[in-house]
Amino acid sequence: MIISLNKRYVFVHIHKCAGTSIEVALAKSLKHNDIVLGSTKSGEKYQEFFKRSIGLNKHSTALEARGFLGDTMYAKFFKFAFVRHPIDRLHSLYSYALKLAHDAELTDDERRIFDAKGQWPDRPPFRYKAVAAALESQSFSDFALHPLTWADAGAQPQWQSVCDAQGNLIVDFVGKVESIEQDFAHICEKLEVTVPLEVRNSSTEKKSALALSSLALSTVQDRFARDFQLFGYSAE
Repeated sequence: MIISLNKRYVFVHIHKCAGTSIEVALAKSLKHNDIVLGSTKSGEKYQEFFKRSIGLNKHSTALEARGFLGDTMYAKFFKFAFVRHPIDRLHSLYSYALKLAHDAELTDDERRIFDAKGQWPDRPPFRYKAVAAALESQSFSDFALHPLTWADAGAQPQWQSVCDAQGNLIVDFVGKVESIEQDFAHICEKLEVTVPLEVRNSSTEKKSALALSSLALSTVQDRFARDFQLFGYSAE
């Protein structure tokens, strides 16, 4: 999340929607009293401080930002976010979780405990629900059906990040990852900044990898029904 008091804008960083790329790009134009949570070196360094002091974090919602700024100031700010096709986004979470797991290793003791009890160690990245779900899944379809997947913050519906408690949209602009260059150019024009956008934390998969079983597809359609409708994505 970015809250710029100088440029008077709020960027809501939704999981797996190019938020890191956007924050790193916009951070180049921030001033000393602007707030960036996560993504950049300083943003990651001070994220815990801001979480304790103002109650916001990297993936705080628009509603939480409004609570921090107050209704009057929030109304004066330009608020925006980026979203992604729900199936692509879920697959990105799956790929990212597998990468985190593969980059880490269980110690001999942890392996013995897992073999005996089926219990993952209580440390990153194994404590993350999406990582445990990915490790316990044989395919993307299995991941979409795993209960731990839906308990992970990265799999929560996108509308919850940009709407109020009644489901009303409370940001001014919603860009799409699928048209990120065009939509980010619009953001830069609105904010009167010129900064390059570099892709970060990306993963490349063949489209065939996104295939879901009928049960898994039905589950995803149900879980993300509001996202499909609100952001104009096909649920097929």
